[in-house]
Amino acid sequence: MTEARASITLDETRFPDMELTLRIMRLATLWRTRLDRALRPHGMTMALMRPLAYLTMLPDGATQSDLACAMNVDCSALVRVLDMLEKQGLVSRQPDRQDRRAKRLMLTQAGQAQCALFHQIATGLEHENRAALPPETIATLITGLTTLLASPDPATEALQNPLPDTTPHAGPGQEHTHAP
Repeated sequence: MTEARASITLDETRFPDMELTLRIMRLATLWRTRLDRALRPHGMTMALMRPLAYLTMLPDGATQSDLACAMNVDCSALVRVLDMLEKQGLVSRQPDRQDRRAKRLMLTQAGQAQCALFHQIATGLEHENRAALPPETIATLITGLTTLLASPDPATEALQNPLPDTTPHAGPGQEHTHAP
């Protein structure tokens, strides 16, 4: 099946000025598929390993909101996955001492062991995937991707820094109402 996909030629000229976007989209899909296949024999999936990997990189006791923000997903999207991870004994939810509505997420020993195995599998796959690239190209690629990832998200920026109110204001003695 992989050979059939490799022989398909895509006409990227239909999307001028999107060379980087198209390649990142295709590479992300390909990389995730390969990683999912490598994890499957160990009873793991990317859907479950992704939150565990992020929890490994976050400070101990991160909240569900912290995890959702780091993963760039909605909090409600994590609930079912965290329920599954907790049921499997990989994550525990502990009450927050300052905010009783919040729960702190902790990797259990089993969760840490699962992350260690994930790291081993993912590292091996990464070395295979980048074997065709010279080391200096890999360093440049990592630097470029890091820069892109650090770029501000225009949608988030707009929410954090709303445009100034340009609504015409009422003159003296005139009432001006704003729609809710």
